[in-house]
Amino acid sequence: MQTFPLGWFAASLLIAVVVAFLVRQRGWSMALPLLGVGAVVGYLPIGPSAPPEPELVMALILAPLVFGEGLGSSYLDLRRVQRPVLWLAIGLVIATTAVVGLVIGFTSPVPWALAFALGAILAPTDAVAVGAVARKSNLPHRLVSILEGESLVNDGTGLTVLKVATAAAVMGSLTLLGVTEVLATSVLGGLAVGLAGGWLLSRIIRWSRDTVAANALVLIAPFGLYALAEQVHGSGILAVVVAALLTAHSSASDVRLTGRVQTASVWRQVTFILQALAFFLVGMEIVGTARDLDWPEFWLACALVPICVIAMIVTRMIFVSIMVWVGRRRSNIKDVEDSAQSGRLAILLGWSGARGPVSGLAAVSLPLVVDGGAPLPYREVIIATAFGVIAVTMLLAQTMGPLARLLRVTDRNQAELIGSVDTSLAYAALQRLSQAEEQAGDEGAPIPRSVVSTLRQQYEDRIESQGRGSNAQPTAQAQLELQRSLVRAEQEELLRLRDAEGLPDAVFRPIQHALDLRLQSLREVSQMRNQGTEGG
Repeated sequence: MQTFPLGWFAASLLIAVVVAFLVRQRGWSMALPLLGVGAVVGYLPIGPSAPPEPELVMALILAPLVFGEGLGSSYLDLRRVQRPVLWLAIGLVIATTAVVGLVIGFTSPVPWALAFALGAILAPTDAVAVGAVARKSNLPHRLVSILEGESLVNDGTGLTVLKVATAAAVMGSLTLLGVTEVLATSVLGGLAVGLAGGWLLSRIIRWSRDTVAANALVLIAPFGLYALAEQVHGSGILAVVVAALLTAHSSASDVRLTGRVQTASVWRQVTFILQALAFFLVGMEIVGTARDLDWPEFWLACALVPICVIAMIVTRMIFVSIMVWVGRRRSNIKDVEDSAQSGRLAILLGWSGARGPVSGLAAVSLPLVVDGGAPLPYREVIIATAFGVIAVTMLLAQTMGPLARLLRVTDRNQAELIGSVDTSLAYAALQRLSQAEEQAGDEGAPIPRSVVSTLRQQYEDRIESQGRGSNAQPTAQAQLELQRSLVRAEQEELLRLRDAEGLPDAVFRPIQHALDLRLQSLREVSQMRNQGTEGG
């Protein structure tokens, strides 16, 4: 049944978040349960139906969702794995589009232009689906960085190729000049909007003293960036990703920024809600699309789904194997154990190709008619096939964890690295404490010996135990200021370890978050003490 847009949106949001909440309580991945519940709800005669304007709704969900994923990623981590990411995000997308298009074109009555359009729809992996599965599977950090980087960057490539294929399907033909123009406009437009938007957001966040207002601006930024990029015929997804990466890097690099804790908290909640709603709506759309098919089209879509999945997996496996082999030759790896490890990583990298809501958005964005006004042939078949492939690949993605354990490829215990980092931070704080003590003595206002001894003991205990530090409360305003200075010294040392020694972002971000929390706690205690003094 068709309901009023606000009504179906509110009902869909409520159901999706409740299901996601129940699933997370069990420690499960929420993607497949939400797909299943969405399909069941879409099939029932009561409750919300498939969205009346799926392209608009999915765009409004995907823009902030991909932006949130970008904020949680690391520009520096992506730069360290830029070669494999670019190979996968550009080379593999083009290869997958070509292979799927050729296979569909030869094995079905779907026109060639639409066959390649289906290939472009299914070529990009999904940042949300891949990131969630990769982290839950405890994969090595470098592999997770490659997968997340690929899924963030390849959306722009896939959607750009889709524009070319769609233009050819609508116009009947497309010249080489036309192809070049579409590609250049999409990529350059997306990059330009993303770079400008990321730079502007970074400056505003650093300049603003109002955390609430700054976070509100960041929340609405992805909508404007996406719309502006699409308005200039650029890639909206590419613009959103670039802006998010620049904003995240700029925020993480400013030790005096006070709003990181609130920003991280807000985006964790926003991302959770949007992920739940996106997967739920994809499940409903699967049912809605299937209902629009007649029986010949339905069986054709059912046949095309396994054909596309097999073609995608084989293409990815071959491409990744060649990429890893070339990388080993360039690095001149001869050690048998290293070579075997590279082979196991290649298997995992080749198997990890989940598709998600981005492909769903791309599918429903296909035009309804061609230039002559006639309906676009096989449009519903293409959409149904895309949603079927999304469901199958997300189901297959759940096997990544068992496969990683079978191949004995899991992330090494990071406790030793975290302990080493904590020790370095404690040494940096002790050095700052000595400098502060010496400076205060030179200025004729020495810090009380008891204060210095207490703080020194706290950091020396951390060095000995590699613990998290003491919970001792400050006893004076001077001690509070000194403690804040020491935490800033830890922040600066943490940034140095990241920038100069390549500390992985998976270690960097949790420690930075803990330091931000500690600094915020000291700031709040200082404010309360000042208010108490003024009141007295």
